[in-house]
Amino acid sequence: MLIKKIIIPKNITIFTLRNTSQNIQNWEHKQSSSVILRLITSCQKFYKEERTKMNKIFEEIFNYVKDLEIIDTHEHLPAFENEREKDTDVLKEYLTHYFNRDLISAGLSIDDYQKVLNNKVSLIKRWKLVEPYWEVARNTGYGRALDVSVKALYGVEKIHRSTIEHLNEAFLDSLKPGHFKKVLKEKSKIKVSLLDSNLECDKSFFRSVYRLDNFIYPNTGDDIEQIEKESATKICSLGDWLEICEIMLDKALSIGAVALKSGLAYRRTLKYERVSKNEAENGFNEIFKVKHSPDWENQVFMVGKKFQDYMMHFVLGLANKRNLTFQFHTGIQEGNGNIIYNSDPSLLSNLFLEYPNVDFDIFHIGYPYQQVLSVLAKTFPNVYIDMCWAHIISPTASINALIEWIDSVPINKISAFGGDYCFIDGVYGHQYLARINVSKSLAKKVEDSVFDIEKAKEISRMLFYNNPFKIFKLKGKI
Repeated sequence: MLIKKIIIPKNITIFTLRNTSQNIQNWEHKQSSSVILRLITSCQKFYKEERTKMNKIFEEIFNYVKDLEIIDTHEHLPAFENEREKDTDVLKEYLTHYFNRDLISAGLSIDDYQKVLNNKVSLIKRWKLVEPYWEVARNTGYGRALDVSVKALYGVEKIHRSTIEHLNEAFLDSLKPGHFKKVLKEKSKIKVSLLDSNLECDKSFFRSVYRLDNFIYPNTGDDIEQIEKESATKICSLGDWLEICEIMLDKALSIGAVALKSGLAYRRTLKYERVSKNEAENGFNEIFKVKHSPDWENQVFMVGKKFQDYMMHFVLGLANKRNLTFQFHTGIQEGNGNIIYNSDPSLLSNLFLEYPNVDFDIFHIGYPYQQVLSVLAKTFPNVYIDMCWAHIISPTASINALIEWIDSVPINKISAFGGDYCFIDGVYGHQYLARINVSKSLAKKVEDSVFDIEKAKEISRMLFYNNPFKIFKLKGKI
């Protein structure tokens, strides 16, 4: 058997032979073994030199990127450190978010998962229950981020049977004041994090992003009562609803909210069509059909898609007048089951066209629709790519997406990092992976001679700081 084709560096010559007796004899006469050996040696030398060169490029870029002060575009952390859960331990806290989904996907039953969260039971007993699933999921982005975090924050090499008790002691010690500052400022070098929903928050760490989703998609009497309480107004008509919506938005902005956010892709399609006010009012009136229910019974209703569509356009009209940035959840939904195509970012295209003064910050790289998002950001001046959550969803997908975006999208339209965690320790591991991933993408472009190392460093600062600073209009706000 003879080789018909070998991919080799262009400066190396190789003979290509056909499977004929004459060629075989010729090849033997040319001392084939010696030729092949020289070829293999040359190839190995070439690729070793290329790897060494690439590693040096990456190291120089990463040594710059690792020290950058950054802007974190999205978090779900407690608004104040003293609101952090105290009745907890390392397993309970770390498995409230993200990695628990990989464990369940790997086969951990819901019943056993609930047992693992019970911090009244022996830590080792609970670890033994979760260990088989932890080991098969350890190498996911979620698992890697946790190992990175515990090594940097507690000096523990990785989360393992042999380290879990020592790790838990160190974790419990971190519940005292000062841990937020250690993780967010000292270790992660985060200038500011944009915090989902909490208007009242610690301004030394956060700025608020406000949601109006309950105005767009109310479905219980509690939703209505909460809005009436916050606005000190009884809602008797759609007109009241619209007026209060605008008042609440302006109040949020006056308190310090810097942007808007919608997470409704978890509950419905992102396709918001134009609907008349009369059609919307018919849907809104469903609210009043359950008003007779006794106060001890939940008032549940369905306002319908037409009302929701109308309200999204109404809210975007308010944002359009105020020149606000609007964050949209797109792509993968956190959890263990949903309808992914509801969150395809291309479903928002009509909104991009109709509200040109709204800057749309598209979350989570739209994963797995990152190539679709590439086209949207390239096409629409008011569409921006946000890599929040993405680096732990799939580090490789994030690296490859950024490599492609540098080719297809203006570099000022991409924000590199948003932690998107509800517990503090995860933020460190995520931002570290983000810095690694961005450095790898930029190193590939330097290797391909798209730009030099100094330009790569400049771009990294744009991705991690300058771009989100401009996209969220943070001048004078941080």
